[in-house]
Amino acid sequence: MRGKVFTLMALIGIIGTNGLVLSPVLTDIARDFGVSVAVAGRAITAFGVGTAVSALWLGASLERFGTARALMLAMVVGGVGQLIAALASGWVWLTAAQGLVGLAAGVGLPAIYALTADISPAGQEARILGRVILGWSISLIAAIPLGAFLADVLGWRVMLGLIGTIGIATLPFTARFRNRHITAQDAEPMGRFAPLFIPGGLTAYLVCFLFMGVFYGTYTYTGAHAIRDFGISTGRAGLIALFYGIGFGAASLMAGMIDRIGTARMRLIGFPAAAIALIGMGMAPSYGVYLVAITAWGWLNNQLLNTIVTGLTALAPRSKGAVLGLYSGITYIAAAAGTFTMGQIFEGAGFGRVTLLAALLNGASLLILLATRRQATQRRS
Repeated sequence: MRGKVFTLMALIGIIGTNGLVLSPVLTDIARDFGVSVAVAGRAITAFGVGTAVSALWLGASLERFGTARALMLAMVVGGVGQLIAALASGWVWLTAAQGLVGLAAGVGLPAIYALTADISPAGQEARILGRVILGWSISLIAAIPLGAFLADVLGWRVMLGLIGTIGIATLPFTARFRNRHITAQDAEPMGRFAPLFIPGGLTAYLVCFLFMGVFYGTYTYTGAHAIRDFGISTGRAGLIALFYGIGFGAASLMAGMIDRIGTARMRLIGFPAAAIALIGMGMAPSYGVYLVAITAWGWLNNQLLNTIVTGLTALAPRSKGAVLGLYSGITYIAAAAGTFTMGQIFEGAGFGRVTLLAALLNGASLLILLATRRQATQRRS
């Protein structure tokens, strides 16, 4: 099992890199194409839309098509999309290519999460998932800072081309899952939106939407904010991903804590704490303080992401494709909405207002969870 976990960890790291690597180089892309940072950021929005569309359309079909087979195809298509993006002659071409990469991610992510649930021993789901999502940290700590450095030295096109090549090169590793874990015999097909109507489903997906909108909408502009307001280079902006990844990765090593104290309690602690970290990012007087706040935010986001995914997989264990496909779809609808909305706020009012809105949305998630908990208590009494 260990080899499979490491493979899934690496694959999620590549998908994470695809989704986040443009953030530190948005200023360079905007300059090359002669557009604003917000316009260049539409490429990230397109990634989110593509991911949402494919996850909603294809997620419910994972069990029938074969989860591992879908993952193999997604990694290759995502790699080809990044190679096309590297050749972009303008922001429209880049945006379309990132939409293709997003289409691949919308299949790859739920496939990875479903395979993780399949190979996890009973009672250890959060711990195994914590190891797999450590792949996000690999991308943040290593791939994205390295990508920012390469973009600084060789240009962002070379950086995207290299990422695309790595994605295609995963084919031998994804193929090893092909004849195993394809479709469980007892899988129960479920409609695309049916998970919303499972008890607790609507609340779980609403919280997911708010959480992901906050993350992508804020993270996308962390690099542009640092370059513009702290006067740093693109290469140094790559430290944002490094420090966020350090916090995220440190939390992955403590994922078993969630199994012990429960997802509900972790959420009630994590959302207000993350709101405080966001406000600290917006008010940071120096780049050093900014990085400290981002590290704390990364730690908290890991724990919150783990509770969201494990909670969703528990909704319908025999229909993980549909549940996680809808999760990915909602995630990237939120990513597209958050990136677009926060981009307008960033251009018009600055990063401080972005983090203030993000903190308020975290507060809304907390209120939803408290209301749901109160209703559940009243039904039992």
